[in-house]
Order: sequence, then C-alpha cells, then structure tokens
Amino acid sequence: MNTTSPNTTSVTADSAPAEALLARAAELAASWYTDPQLWFGPTGSPVAGSQVAAHLEAAASVLQREGWQPRTFGLEEALDGPMDLVTISHRVLELIICAHTGAGAASPMLWDRAPERTPEQVQGLLRGGALYARRYGPAAAGPAEWPTTIAA
Repeated sequence: MNTTSPNTTSVTADSAPAEALLARAAELAASWYTDPQLWFGPTGSPVAGSQVAAHLEAAASVLQREGWQPRTFGLEEALDGPMDLVTISHRVLELIICAHTGAGAASPMLWDRAPERTPEQVQGLLRGGALYARRYGPAAAGPAEWPTTIAA
C-alpha cells in the first residue's frame, strides 16, 4: 500500500517525476494559452523565463530564511514584486499545481493556505516553477516596440 501523499513529490532537475511533471505542465500551457500569451504580463510587457525563474528562486530563499507561515507569511508575501513578473509567476505555479494534481485550475495563493500544506511542498512548488520557467520560458524579453507614428 502506498502511503505517500501525491503532494509530497520532491521536484529536482534530475528526477523522473519532475520530468513528467514539467512535461504535463507544458501540455497544459499549450492548451490554456495561445503561445506566447503565458509570458506577457497584464501591462502587455513580455517577461523572460529566466526572470520568472529567478523570481521564484528568490521567493523560495525568502521563505526558507524567514519561515513559511500559512495565512501570515507565504507565497503571496514572498512573491511580491513587479506586477508583470508576479502575474506570470502565478501562472507558472498554477500550471505546476494542475500538472501535479490534475485540477483544471488552481490559485497558488489558496493552495499555499491549505491546512495540509507543508513547507517542503511549498519549496517544491517554487523549485518546480523555476525549472519550468527556465526550460519553457522565452530566452529574452524586451519592451514591446511601439510605432512612433500611426498613419491614418
């Protein structure tokens, strides 16, 4: 009998479960978003995968250092930052949660507050999100080019 909860899977770059999880997240992204919609924030600005990965890794470090306390100091506080980066980080984390659980949608901020959640699961989510962003995110992002004149 398997007594291991499916939510306790460790996410590391070299594990088979992590590879399957990342592949499933990529499948979800392809069906949920019109590429490259996932990587554009609410301001319309693009964000590179490496920027999202660094943001998620920084959040993991903050939570490790400060101590994760659901409903007091969790993902919402650790992920604070520029709007576009935060929004895309949330999208990536949702993909990882849904790839892992099979859910059709999930809010990372609510997932974080579930009574059964553990610090290891939160760290695993952030690591998985960072791996996904580095692997599947765009290599670079720059400001959108706007025409200086628009002819009528």
